[in-house]
Amino acid sequence: MFGYVRPFKGELLVKEYDAYKGVYCQVCKALGTYYGPLARMTLTYDCTFYAMLALNQRDAALRAAKKRCTCNPLKKCTYVCPANGDAYAEKCFHKAAALCVIMTAHKLRDNIQDEKFVKALGARFLYGLSRRAMKKAARDFPWMADAVQKMMDGQYAAEHADRISLDACSAPTAELLETLCTELGETAVEKMVLGQVGYFLGRWVYIMDAADDLAEDLKKKSFNPFVSKLGLSDFLGGDLPEDRRKAADLECNAVLNASLSRLIPAANLLPTGQFSGIINNILNQGLPEIQREILFLHVKDKKRRRDIGRETT
Repeated sequence: MFGYVRPFKGELLVKEYDAYKGVYCQVCKALGTYYGPLARMTLTYDCTFYAMLALNQRDAALRAAKKRCTCNPLKKCTYVCPANGDAYAEKCFHKAAALCVIMTAHKLRDNIQDEKFVKALGARFLYGLSRRAMKKAARDFPWMADAVQKMMDGQYAAEHADRISLDACSAPTAELLETLCTELGETAVEKMVLGQVGYFLGRWVYIMDAADDLAEDLKKKSFNPFVSKLGLSDFLGGDLPEDRRKAADLECNAVLNASLSRLIPAANLLPTGQFSGIINNILNQGLPEIQREILFLHVKDKKRRRDIGRETT
């Protein structure tokens, strides 16, 4: 996952935003507890959403606790912790932490394969540091590690096929999130609803990342499914003319909206719980806002994530 699944702060209630930050901080704490201090570097907003979705599915027993920030001892944070030793809540945070570690390690390995040796030195160093934590996370949740590996293999096959298809390229990420979310359900109906939410959220995430990287990938002559879909091969190694960029942005937006149109009805069938307001905000307002920022405001990715991080921590 890529850091796009986040709330739209302007429409959250104060107590909802505090709860979101509390879950975010607790996932950070779980990373340190289960996989070591360096594992906290793998924390993402996507995995925070996954933790909230899991907690909301059973309305887990939780409590708010003021504690010192694990990364900045001079600062106090409000953690959303399992209450009364609630085993289900603890497992939700554990799974979210494992997902952070496994996804980051695979992403680093993918960067090593894609980049030239010198450019990949940083990724090689970080991958070396993350391997021990990844192996432990894979032992804790082997089904999760298998699902992520299947996604990586499927992604490679789709991106190296003779005929490039946006649907085929987005399917591995969609199927990964479908697997992750389906596992949270107990009944057949719950699994079906969660699977639909996961599938179309995963499809949206992959397509959003491709749309976000399109201009940069064209300059670097890197793979991007929209190059083939939109007939942009003539612009490899250079910049898109303004009219072609606007057309590309509109096309990307239409494809993303198609995924949202399938995601939102499924999400409306999720159970009502203590995090329903935040989940609805993320899916109904947060995702469209990301589309607007990237495709129409052209907000730089690094600046956006830096600002979000400043708000959340």
